[in-house]
Amino acid sequence: MVRMKRSTILVAGMLLAFAAGCGHPPGSVEKPGSAAAPGRGGTVVIGALSGINNWNPYLNETALGDDVLSLLYPTLAIEQVDYRAHPPSFTPNLASSWEFSPDHLTLTFHLRSSARWSDGTPVTSADVLFSYRTRISPEIGWESESLKKKIRSVDAPDAHTVRFHYTHRYPYQLMDANDGPIIPAHAWGSIPYAAWDRQDWRALALSAGPFELSSATPQQQFVLKRNPLYWKKGRPFLDRLIWRIVPDQGNLLTQLRTGEIDFMQGIPPRQAGQLRGDPHVRLIHFPDRSYGYIGWNTRRPLFRDPRVRRALTLALDRRTILDTVMRGYGRLAVGPVLSTMWAFDSRLVPYPYDPARARTLLAAAGWTDTDGDGILDRRGKRLAFELMTNAGNEIREDICQMAASQLARIGIKVSVRFIEWGTMLSRLEHGDFDAYISAWREGTQVDPAPLWHSAPPGAPTYNYVGYSNPEVDRLIDQLAATETAEAQKPLLDRFQEIVHRDQPYTFLYEGQRLDGINRRIRGAVINDATAYFNVDEWTVSSSRR
Repeated sequence: MVRMKRSTILVAGMLLAFAAGCGHPPGSVEKPGSAAAPGRGGTVVIGALSGINNWNPYLNETALGDDVLSLLYPTLAIEQVDYRAHPPSFTPNLASSWEFSPDHLTLTFHLRSSARWSDGTPVTSADVLFSYRTRISPEIGWESESLKKKIRSVDAPDAHTVRFHYTHRYPYQLMDANDGPIIPAHAWGSIPYAAWDRQDWRALALSAGPFELSSATPQQQFVLKRNPLYWKKGRPFLDRLIWRIVPDQGNLLTQLRTGEIDFMQGIPPRQAGQLRGDPHVRLIHFPDRSYGYIGWNTRRPLFRDPRVRRALTLALDRRTILDTVMRGYGRLAVGPVLSTMWAFDSRLVPYPYDPARARTLLAAAGWTDTDGDGILDRRGKRLAFELMTNAGNEIREDICQMAASQLARIGIKVSVRFIEWGTMLSRLEHGDFDAYISAWREGTQVDPAPLWHSAPPGAPTYNYVGYSNPEVDRLIDQLAATETAEAQKPLLDRFQEIVHRDQPYTFLYEGQRLDGINRRIRGAVINDATAYFNVDEWTVSSSRR
């Protein structure tokens, strides 16, 4: 039942998020020349590499499942993609409005009286209370439960009013209350949490969103149809959404180009060129809120000295890596906060490629080639280590090889190793590694604690590299007690400055997502929140190539 936190997600598979695509269902492809103006009706087929592992949103463990289930089990409000200037704002959804008490310790939501579940039952405060109990239940083990620690209690004075009470004021109160889908208390509340793993949630699926579940065949396809009881009258415009499981990215790209599907997420940069000039497909790219990095195990004697870690960064030609492996889609990363976020310290600049300076730093740390074999050494020990990444991720495998080659130029011997993801994750959790390449996808809540706060030996943590800096710990603790984003900004700036100096990671790149969409799809807003951000407004023309 465990899921990653909203604040930080380790990107395990392809560098970029991958999900799906769109088109007409099998057997209903319209012939060329039967053009019609976009309007109500139509079906979109979405290609996906894999299916959904659970139709209960609190048991689902996939990014695709999060996106799809949000069309059935919506949130109180909709988070907007405006985090570049400030913490994200929200627009109404199941809640038509909300307000804070004068002391900012109580947040009151007012639910829409018109909202209904797809079986006709009204959406009420009982559903919100049940959803909140589910989020914090230890039997469920929802990973984002930690985001509810500052919520003291939740109550409902009537069927359409819900109040969240907080321990103290802080910048993300609305976000923390909103995080997590609303589920039906009348249908699911009588099922003990201990029995949830044994349920067939497809048979129990209801919806208060724009679509409802029509059918699902494991490892083949699943279908959503328009929910006629959706509170937003006249929406959605489409009749159906069909996800077709195609467990091969190359096959998905072929189907996109032939018109069998109309939309595809996560196009590998090396394949993006195939879509340029295609008159039927539009290539979209935008920041993905991910960054790739090399993590240095600071518990190992070799990587304890910040001078060594800075030297390793200076010795890597990250621009060439970016241009070669990512085909230029992305930008050099600077530090632990993405440059697209409001909290980014714009005074920081990426370390340059400077192998001469790298050699000087290594010499100052005692690493020189005393025996003339071309490899640096110190007190009889050679500067050599293993760099690992997850097997099958071509982008990271290529980066490993390039990094090893570049570091060899200044006398560092790197052994590259590609291992199965589960094995790699186990080694990271146990600190059994020298260095590794991976990526984080950052949430819109800027929270350095999971990655950068020191943790006692043996304690569960995402701080796999064992980074520990007392000033960073103090700054993170101060952030947790700071009431406004404005007051947090100087603390975040100082935090970034220290991590940038210490280089427990070599920050490689900030990723971009590449999507392809057939031009017959109209009105789609594609962004890094979800591919289906405004899917209730999508329309299709009937023309096919």
